[in-house]
Formats: sequence, C-alpha cells, structure tokens
Amino acid sequence: MASAESQEHGSEWRLGLEPGESAQATAAPPHSEPPRDLGRARLERPLQVVTVEHLGWALIALYALASRALGLGVRPLDGAEARHALAAFNLAGIGSHVPMAAYPGAAGWIDALTAGLFNFAGASDCAARTIYALAGLLLIAMAFEMRHYVGRAGALGLAAMLAVSPALTWYSRSASPALVGAAMALVTINLFMALRANPSRRRAAMLGIAGGLTAAADTSGLATVAIFIAALVPLGIWDAVAIRNLKLRIQVWLDRYGVHLATVIVAAPAAWAASRLALHDGFAPDRLLAATYSVITGTGHRGLQAGLRFYLPTAGLYEFLIVLIGASSTAIILALRVRSRFAVWCLLWTAGAIAWGLWTPAREPARIVAMLVPMAVLGAIGFDWLHRTEIWRYIWMPLAVVAVASLYVGVIANFVNGVPNPSEAPWARHANLFRADGATLPDVPSVARAAQSGLPVDLATVAYAGPVAPQIRWYLRNLRPLDDLAAASVIAVEDAPAPMASSDSKRWNFAYSETWRPDFTEIDAARALRFLATGEIWGAASQRQATIIRRPVGPAAPTVILTPPG
Repeated sequence: MASAESQEHGSEWRLGLEPGESAQATAAPPHSEPPRDLGRARLERPLQVVTVEHLGWALIALYALASRALGLGVRPLDGAEARHALAAFNLAGIGSHVPMAAYPGAAGWIDALTAGLFNFAGASDCAARTIYALAGLLLIAMAFEMRHYVGRAGALGLAAMLAVSPALTWYSRSASPALVGAAMALVTINLFMALRANPSRRRAAMLGIAGGLTAAADTSGLATVAIFIAALVPLGIWDAVAIRNLKLRIQVWLDRYGVHLATVIVAAPAAWAASRLALHDGFAPDRLLAATYSVITGTGHRGLQAGLRFYLPTAGLYEFLIVLIGASSTAIILALRVRSRFAVWCLLWTAGAIAWGLWTPAREPARIVAMLVPMAVLGAIGFDWLHRTEIWRYIWMPLAVVAVASLYVGVIANFVNGVPNPSEAPWARHANLFRADGATLPDVPSVARAAQSGLPVDLATVAYAGPVAPQIRWYLRNLRPLDDLAAASVIAVEDAPAPMASSDSKRWNFAYSETWRPDFTEIDAARALRFLATGEIWGAASQRQATIIRRPVGPAAPTVILTPPG
C-alpha cells in the first residue's frame, strides 16, 4: 500500500541506495537560471528618484534658460542699450563713434566683457545682450545656492519668483547694468555666508572682488553695497548691548579673523579700480563722483511719494507675486515667527533698497530690479516658514494661481508685446510698461542696412547733422564717421529738417522710437484687466522721427567737351 502511494506521487520511498546504484544517478537535477539580459538590465537601472524638489528645479531651469537666452536679437536695441553697445564697440577697437568722455556712465567691466565678446563673435544685438542674459541666469543660480540660508522650499520659491518676474525677465534680455549688479549682490551674499561658515583668505578675496564688481556695475550696485554695510550696523549695536565682555570678544575676533577682514577691505577697492581701468579714460574719479552725486541730487521730484508714482505701476501690475510674498514674509518676521539674524538683515536690506529707490530723484525704470531682488529674498524666508506649517495646505493653491498669473503677464509683456508693431491702429495699440524711455521700432535695422548696402570701403562714411539717437548710431556703426556733411556718403538727422541733397539721392523718413507713458488717472478695472490679458494700452503712444540720406555712389559721368564750330 505504501508502494502504491509512493507511485501515486511519482516517486518510490526508499531507505538508501540500491545495490550497484551511484549517488550521482539518483541526485535531483540542479535548478538552472535563465541567462541574464544585460542590455535590458542596463536600460532599466534606476538613476535618480525624481522628487517634487527635483522636478521644480528642472522646470525653473528650463524656463529660465528659454526666457533668458533665446531670441536675444529679435528686439532692436533701445537708446540705453545702444549707448552701452557703442561703448563696448569702442573698447573693442572696432569703431570710434562715441568718445568715452561723452559717456561717463559706461559700466567698465561689463562693457569690457561685451567688447571681448564683440572681438570673438562679432558685434550684434545678440552679442550686446549676452553678458546681461548670463547675469540673469546667474541670478537664478544663486537662488539654488541660497537654500542653505533660506531653506530648501524657500530657495525653490525664490528661484520661481525670480524666473517668472516680468521685470527681471525683461532686464535679463536687455543691456541693463542694474540686473548685473543685482546678480553680483546675490553672489556677494553667498560668499559672505560661506566666509562665515569656513573662513579662509581665498574666500575673503573672492568676497572683496564680488563686492567691488557689484559697486562698479551700476549706481544701484554701489547703493546696494552701502546698504549691505548699513544693515549690519543695527545688528552690531544689538550685539554691543546684549553680549558681555564685548571688548574682549572683539579682540579675540580680530586676532582670528583680522587678516580676512583686511583682505576684503583691500580686494574690494582693487576690483572696483580694475573695473574702472577697463575704460579708456582710466579711473575718472571726478566723473564717477559727479554721476553718483547726480543720482542723489539730480533732476526730478525727490521723495517717497514721487518714487511711488514712478515705480508702483510696474510693481502693482507686473510684480504682484514678489510684492505679495515679500509683504507676507515681512509680517511673519515682525511677528517673531522666524528668529534669524539673516532674516532681520534681509528685512533691513529690503527696507533700505526700497527707501533709496523711491527717494532718489534720478529715477530709471531698471532700478526697480534693486528693489525686487531683496524683496524676493525676504519673501523666500517667509515662504519656507509657511511651507513648514499646516497653513500651507490651504494657501499653496492660491499661490500657484498667482504664480501662473505672473508667468502669463510676463509672457505677454516680454514676448507677445516685446517689439512695437507700427501697423496697429492708434486706438488698438499693444505695449508694455517698459517703453517709458522709448522702444526702437523694428524698421530701424532694415533702413540702416539699406542705407549702407553696396557702399565701397573708401566711401562707407556717415555724418550726423546734430544730435542723433544712440540706436541710429549703433545700426550705422560700420560706417566711418565724418564731421563734414558734404563729404559723407550717408547723412543721419533726427527730429530736424534734413539737409538738402541732390535729386538722385535716396531718402528714408521713418519713425525710429515709440514711447508710451500711461496716465493712471484714466485707468479703470476693465482697462487694467484688458492690459494684463492682452497688453492693449490706453492713451496715445508717441513716436520720434529720423531721416537718413544716402548720396549716389558710382563712377562720375564723363565730361563732354564741345569743340567750337570751324
């Protein structure tokens, strides 16, 4: 019965080997694994687990690269950009159209880098904006580095605010030294914090160089460095009151870190001086002091109220994301929800930047950058605190909606309505808030190319009848300038009667610049929403006219000599 049961299960129960039977014959066959597919294993090997943070940084990096680096030459240079481009053109040794003495505002080291780029890649609109576009990318890259000080979520929020900001996007795509100064300011902050964490002479030298380049980039950069130092004073006074044995602590600190302090003090002026030497006129301290003095005592209405009227439209209609988060973070810090010396310093930096920008009478639209960047850093601190609380589950969706709205407004302002369209009807024009100083019309480069096409090298000359806009000079930069109107092949004149020319000369009368200064006393909710949604303006846009004359070029007609009748 046992034998039948064993056979039923397919095997026979035995105590041992039968006589003459080997162990190898009765052993079970070994289990063989299928051959491994190495190609499939390599393709399915996990490289990185994508988190929400990774995805956020990837999206921000892609948008920043696309919005800052693509199509830099689509929009013609405006007047301010053309002045910097001409200064770099002269520094490159390619042309001599604008004497450096006539351009004391040249940003030495920035224009020097642009001049080197001109020598390497040729002078063009794209090359004139490349250094500034790289500074825009550096600004966002520094947000990633600041995650050690504002938190991981705060750094992600800071990068998003800087990336989608309409104003920062615009000035990253323009020749704006204020944007470069803001980027160098964040570099300076990161180097300062790194020096505190791990002091070394190399870091001290790098901090001094970064501070010097920040001050040399623009008058707003010089003000930023001064505000940096001024914001440390209240913290030092607090330490003097709260810390015991302050004198002994200062002596110990100087013994340990005095050499680093001396390195910073020496490196910063040296970097600033080297940047000024990039100009042909050297240091020019009198001009620098005059330019700085004119910012404080220049023409215009001094005071916070006049400054609000100038900058509030851009801040309210375009930069509502940074303003909202910055104001919320201010309330959080003042309520002592965030106890951090860095947070207090950022609050002082923001207050100083806003006060300086609003009070100084020499106002420029680009100087709003010096106010937006500290406000965004301050907002990042509050953003990170909110992310760590239960409040976050209720506010993240409204914040996302506001961020998407800011992104949409920035795309409309920068890319849809970035270039004026002269073919639009006067009652249905579209523009953005960055045209207060005039935007170059798209026909200017083509008219300039037509005026100088086919000119032989010896006759490629231009004369300017009176003051002519920098953008017209820029697009005629390949012509050799002359002072004699009668000897030049091309004559350019702006807002004045053109000189007389022969009947066979070619003449182009064209509008070269369009300016829109909105009157906010005429705006209502419907117009504001229509402007944000489509860029349709209210009021009239003004244009400036110019004339280019090209004399005929060709072999002289043979002289006919009539013989007297015989």
